[in-house]
Amino acid sequence: GLVDRSHVGRLKVTGADALDLLDRLSTNRLDDLAIGHGLYTVLTSSKGRIVDLLFVSRQDGHLLVLTGPDTRSRVAEWIDFYTFTEDVTVEDVSDDVSMLAVVGPSAAEVVDEASGERLSRLAPCESAKAAIGEVEVLAIRTDFARIPGYDLVVAASEQMSLRDELLRSGESLGLKPVGTEALEIVRIEQGVPVQGNELNEDANPLEAGLLDHISFNKGCYIGQEVVARLDTYDKVQRKLVGVSWNGDAAPAEHAPLRFDETEVGYTTSHARSPRLDRPVALAYVRNAHAKPGTALSMDSTDGRVEVRVEELPLTP
Repeated sequence: GLVDRSHVGRLKVTGADALDLLDRLSTNRLDDLAIGHGLYTVLTSSKGRIVDLLFVSRQDGHLLVLTGPDTRSRVAEWIDFYTFTEDVTVEDVSDDVSMLAVVGPSAAEVVDEASGERLSRLAPCESAKAAIGEVEVLAIRTDFARIPGYDLVVAASEQMSLRDELLRSGESLGLKPVGTEALEIVRIEQGVPVQGNELNEDANPLEAGLLDHISFNKGCYIGQEVVARLDTYDKVQRKLVGVSWNGDAAPAEHAPLRFDETEVGYTTSHARSPRLDRPVALAYVRNAHAKPGTALSMDSTDGRVEVRVEELPLTP
């Protein structure tokens, strides 16, 4: 599928201390990040809560930081707030560059065909510059939906040219435009949390399933003591799970989930999955009731309905 990801925030961070500062502000280890490589890392508050999930790609002379759609200004201000004597400058380039993505099982074949290069050689989080037709792009394998995915960063003025060239060269491989509704279904099936739904300052990175983006042997960062204590003493009280149910009922916003009459969680995102042939949702549920197969009740447009807890990613 071809997806327009231009709604994602894009910050250009420059300066001799840029990598070191971001390393001291977020959960993953960035200090030894090589040019052409990237990592997901969580920007956390002093209470260990999620400010945003960032993707940091090191380029020659700057860092490209991908933020949530509505958090680019907050992230820029957050970095600026913690910049004292460091040589760091943040520039919001979201309006100057666009970002299209090729995502799905054949994504590697499509970007190779379009570019005439072996972009399929990129490991997850690696990047490389390439030409697609007459358009220069920065290709980054972000796997943002937890399936093969290549983000293509391009000058905003070249977005339509890039789109047309990708659709032309990818036609024989079945490339088609994918809208936000279809992508949302895939995101929920794959259990990918997003800013504003699952990721916010009511949640910490461990309960949101972001353990892979946390380093427990790096230097200090904002919120580290809280995150480390939650992990060391097994104090995480809830986890992000999938739930599904039969019928066409839709959950209310942040619909409460109950075991008997006790509220044990709430939904965060929902959709109807054609592939799974049932409605599905992501939800935060207390650990004691988060085991796959657990039956809970949910407030919905049709009153109370029974839902089943499922392991992520969701499968038939």
